[in-house]
Amino acid sequence: MVDQAGAHKPKDPGSGWYTVAVPASRSDAKLLLLATGAVLLAGVVVAAVLLLATGRASSPTRYQPFPAGVASSIRNELKDGGPYFFPDPFGGDRNVLLALEGGKVIALSDIRPGTKDCRVRWRGSIDSFVDCHDQKIHSTELDRYRTAIAITGRDKDELLIDLRHREPAPTAA
Repeated sequence: MVDQAGAHKPKDPGSGWYTVAVPASRSDAKLLLLATGAVLLAGVVVAAVLLLATGRASSPTRYQPFPAGVASSIRNELKDGGPYFFPDPFGGDRNVLLALEGGKVIALSDIRPGTKDCRVRWRGSIDSFVDCHDQKIHSTELDRYRTAIAITGRDKDELLIDLRHREPAPTAA
């Protein structure tokens, strides 16, 4: 039987569905608590496994040569898309602008020589580097970091950049 509001009513008052909430029994409450605890414990175990599986040693705090990527891939990306910014992986202030110069990958300092904080960036719209005053600057006017390509070991074929050794710009010499 259905009333005007569309709710089902029992045919006789003594048999039918409850229309009020019934509190959970003691055994139901224990089961709910146990299931909740099991789900939380499983979540903690999964999180711990993920942390152990993906965890790496913390970043080095001292500067040392670091792999920036496969040298041939970087060269191809630079040919296709121009220079790009590479932040200091040690959390310092020695950011790198990767570029091509004479077909060779170079790691340029993003600070204009002779200044302490005049940052240089690549501006693709004018196909040039610009400094903090929007003045065009050539790659040969920028200091550079020593680079090498690893030929053996774990980093084989990787472009290694050494932020400890900044060499003066070729036009400054």
